[in-house]
Amino acid sequence: MLLSAIICRICSFATGIQIRLFDKNFHILILTDDVADKVYVRQWHLSKLLNKYTGQNFSELLNQIRMKKAKELLGNPSLRISDIAEEVGFLDMAHFSRVFKKLAGVSANEYRNTVSLLRKKEP
Repeated sequence: MLLSAIICRICSFATGIQIRLFDKNFHILILTDDVADKVYVRQWHLSKLLNKYTGQNFSELLNQIRMKKAKELLGNPSLRISDIAEEVGFLDMAHFSRVFKKLAGVSANEYRNTVSLLRKKEP
């Protein structure tokens, strides 16, 4: 029982490091192998840890972090959506659009318009 508790804590710590790596490097091309090497685990083990502790796989977690940042950037009307897509780590605008709509439920342009309307209504 004690050994399993220790292993669980180690896995939790490693997963926390992985998520922080995502948060800091979401805008660059991140490969599962690279993250696994940074936390000294094998790629398959990394995938198992992420799924166990976050309920998401590598790409789902990375895309969620990228979309969070994209939503922040969409609040700035002077930034083009294509520039935002590149800034958050998407090399292909079409892929960014598909992922954004899937995760946000609306297109990036619709999201920007909604944010803009909400800001205009603020006193």
